[in-house]
This record gives sequence, structure tokens and C-alpha cells, in this order.
Amino acid sequence: MRRRLLRAALLLAWLIPAALVSVGLLPVPPAWALRPLDPAAAVVEVLQLTVAEAQWACWQRAEQAVWEPWLERQAGYRGRDLLWDSRREQAVVLVGWETQAAWDAIPAASIETTQAAFDGALQRCLGTAAPQPLPLVRTGVLRPMGAVVEQVAIAPFA
Repeated sequence: MRRRLLRAALLLAWLIPAALVSVGLLPVPPAWALRPLDPAAAVVEVLQLTVAEAQWACWQRAEQAVWEPWLERQAGYRGRDLLWDSRREQAVVLVGWETQAAWDAIPAASIETTQAAFDGALQRCLGTAAPQPLPLVRTGVLRPMGAVVEQVAIAPFA
């Protein structure tokens, strides 16, 4: 079921802009949809963690205060999506990177420092002394399957 959720999220990320273009609500595809992806290079980092409903607001604030500004300063960062299943209390973070090399070039010490700041923000917000208030359940990498999105002129329905 988790795989279906990830597949659905990724599919929607591509289909919604295409649908908006096809009905004329979006004049051209967004810039990221026009960039060809090199299947051997582009990657999406996948992080899964358990986030209870009572922890959700703290998790969101800590993500925005710590990881978001840090990621925006990294070379090759393409954006991220934060997904949360309230029924299962599971969160998935998808982080896009231009290349595997850009992702690999980030010093481990920088990641560790940022993780410590994130954990500290969570500890303060949640009122806990747990060293890692929201530990990772699973990590992984997704790679594009080689499809290149091409700009196609579609007339809106009359």
C-alpha cells in the first residue's frame, strides 16, 4: 500500500500540470516539466518516518525552519514534497536532486549538523529529551525511468 501511495503521489505530480495545460488553464508546462531528465543522473531521495497526529505540527515547523533553508542552499537541489498519511501516521519526504553526484557531494558533517538542529527543534516543540524524536523508518532512492516530458501544444476544449 505504501508503494501505491508513492506511485500515486509521483503520478499526480506529473499529471496535474499536464491536465491543466490540456484544458487551457496553464498556458505552458512549468519549467521543471520541460527539462529532460538523465535517468542515469537525476535522483529522488525518499525518507519515511512515523509522525503521529500529535507530532504533525511540530514536524512541519521543524522541516520548514531547519531542513528547508539548508536544502535550498545545496547545489543540485530540485525541490521536495512532504507527504503524510494521517490514518497510518506515516510521513514520506521526497527530495529531488539534479544528479547523484550533487547529492553525494554534500559533506556528511553538514548533514549531521542539520539533523542535530532538526532534532533539537523537535525536542523543544514536543517537550521530549529523546535523542531522535522522529527516527527514520526507511530510506531509499528513486530514479526516473527515462521518460522525457516534451512540450505538446494542445488546444483547449471549445
